[in-house]
Amino acid sequence: MASSQSTGPPPGGAGRGARGGPATAIAAVAAQLYLLTWAGKTVAALASWLLQTRAGMTLAAVQTAIMLALSFAGWVPVAAWLLPRLGEGDTALVTPTAGQLPEPVIDVLAALPTGWGYSAALAARDDAGTGAVLLPLAALLTSGALLHLCWIALTARALRRPPHRANARRPAVPARGLSLPFATPQVAAVVSRELVTWLRDPARGVELRSAWLTPLLMALIIAFTDWSWALPLVGPAAAVFGAMVAINTYALDGTALWQLLTTPGALKADVHGRMAAWALLFGLPAIALAAVLWAATGSPLGGAALGGAITAAAAVCAGAPLLALVMPAVGTDARDRIYPGQRAGDPTGGQMTIFPVVLLAAILPGVIGGSWWGNVLVAVLVATVLGATPALTVRLLQRRGTGLLEAMTTGDTGLLRAAARTKS
Repeated sequence: MASSQSTGPPPGGAGRGARGGPATAIAAVAAQLYLLTWAGKTVAALASWLLQTRAGMTLAAVQTAIMLALSFAGWVPVAAWLLPRLGEGDTALVTPTAGQLPEPVIDVLAALPTGWGYSAALAARDDAGTGAVLLPLAALLTSGALLHLCWIALTARALRRPPHRANARRPAVPARGLSLPFATPQVAAVVSRELVTWLRDPARGVELRSAWLTPLLMALIIAFTDWSWALPLVGPAAAVFGAMVAINTYALDGTALWQLLTTPGALKADVHGRMAAWALLFGLPAIALAAVLWAATGSPLGGAALGGAITAAAAVCAGAPLLALVMPAVGTDARDRIYPGQRAGDPTGGQMTIFPVVLLAAILPGVIGGSWWGNVLVAVLVATVLGATPALTVRLLQRRGTGLLEAMTTGDTGLLRAAARTKS
């Protein structure tokens, strides 16, 4: 009798827990996906609403800067862990040891909403009781339903909002003339206008903040590793990010282009003024950042980084206005654009075009520099680019300006391509 009892099914609810585990896991996955789906939709709708405020613009810029900094420098801590003495020329690889997360970290992750489904599955496996299984599942479904209601409210609010144009909130007062050495009053006026536009335009404002914040966050990531010798390289990276946000300025200005086309002698001053404004906002800060980090770290790459920042800034100064005419991304006109989410144009093509060009210019001093002839060659290349490209940009603006204005007026970029083929 004792023998027959010992071979029977497990006592209590252990068998029921084992049988209910797969069903609970499937329900947990479905509930977790429900929560994550509506969390994503709600965050997107909330971000669209926040972009209509100045605080939201700053938040969007910070979010973009964090994403870019992690994309470009997030691998550095891992590489510095594996090759801690690479800056000294030692390529010895440190073999990582396998480990596990500390218990407090596991407890915190399980307590978050993303861990509720996991907690329900564990409770079913361990036969912790009906309440321990149903409570996380109910919390997931309830949270998902609340997020669904929030998304409905935000979407309904956006659909009920009547369309309106941007209104000037500041009185139109005469601005002080900006005095720049080696610049005519016309060029100085364009520089002053560009500086104000970069600070006030919603689309440009987000790009300006992200381009400034990204290299600083990259430097912060690198500074906490053993690769401090790589910090001066953030200077050329800052010039690259400045290039990515400056290749669509004519399309962002919209139909205000008619003022340039109808004012005699304004095109040349406009091109030079845009170049000078970019140098003040992005080029000189990138060069200064490389110099400061070189002085702070004494890195052997400091000279190459400083030269790379100079050549990259020169390439962007000359190339950004030209590329803004060659590959304009036409979107909502500046008069109707009051916050960044209003289809300011997609400049991805221009960004992917200028990125390798500026990157090549940044690494050029490190490749051919070091000797006197290398430095002379780099200086000659920089002078040639800065001297020849503005004239080409002015000529292209004279030929394609009317077609670009018509494309921005009608919103049809096909007219621009047709005009370019006709002029060719």
